Amino acid sequence: MSRPARTNTWSAKERGSFFALQLIRFAYRSFGHRVCQLLLYPIVAYFFVTGRAEREASLDYLRAVAATPAGRRALGSEPSLRMVFAHLLEFAHQILDRFTVWSGAGDRITIDRVGADDLRRAAEERRGGLLLGAHFGSLDMMRELSSRAGPTVNVLMFTRHAARINAFFEQLDPRSRLRVIEFDPASVRSAFEIKKCIEREEFVGISADRVWDSARERTIAVPFLGRTARFPIAPFLLQTVLGCPLLFAVCVRVGPARYQTRVRPLTVSGPVPRSERAKRAEEMAVAFARELEAVCLEAPLQWFNFYPFWGARPDAG
Repeated sequence: MSRPARTNTWSAKERGSFFALQLIRFAYRSFGHRVCQLLLYPIVAYFFVTGRAEREASLDYLRAVAATPAGRRALGSEPSLRMVFAHLLEFAHQILDRFTVWSGAGDRITIDRVGADDLRRAAEERRGGLLLGAHFGSLDMMRELSSRAGPTVNVLMFTRHAARINAFFEQLDPRSRLRVIEFDPASVRSAFEIKKCIEREEFVGISADRVWDSARERTIAVPFLGRTARFPIAPFLLQTVLGCPLLFAVCVRVGPARYQTRVRPLTVSGPVPRSERAKRAEEMAVAFARELEAVCLEAPLQWFNFYPFWGARPDAG
């Protein structure tokens, strides 16, 4: 199979996402968790057959993983269409687990706090901070872990329907502490919202492995899985301005309804002089890409960017 065609950018359009949430809620409440698990296979089969672009993007990523010794060991065999199906199925299983949490049944999910001392310490010291994740594993499980520890965690999301989604979560579970912050790359409003959250001693979860159209000039090229990839620089510059804790934070699925955390500090806390902010942000971006690569090599089927990640133009991401 040929390499994925080059594209201009990852498309962040919401195509029926809110309707999909409503549909999942109906299926989950009508049929239960076990029946939904069985329904995953025909659903994934449909997207596998009809989603050529997603298949090719998955295969390209898996080949990048297999090009490294650690990646070959983790995969166990050469990338194939069967492995692509397993990649899509893993994504579906994690969506179902996320919905379990959204529905207020988070006690069904076991989360092992491996390496979460820095997160616990920040919560105990009543400091807000940034949880920098990726489209890897489940950021919702990291939010669930944080909620059990006490602090509120907000999730920055590219959506123009934040109010509706927040209302949707409140309907699912009135006790839920999940709050979605609408992210508009063309506006500074999101930055002010994040600042307010941190001042309230809350955490903000941000996925830092995608670049938006309006941010195409604010990126940095770093090594990632043996190739050069571009990551957004804005989350790291934000830390240099706020001076808050910045933690690489993901949750890896290690079994049915069981997750483990991966948490690493990416920099020391404290204000950064204006003249040093660009350099410090670049250093953090390199550290972030290194941490993301490590977890991708550990659990390669749990990175869920089903678009030509390296195939895009350097100014797009």
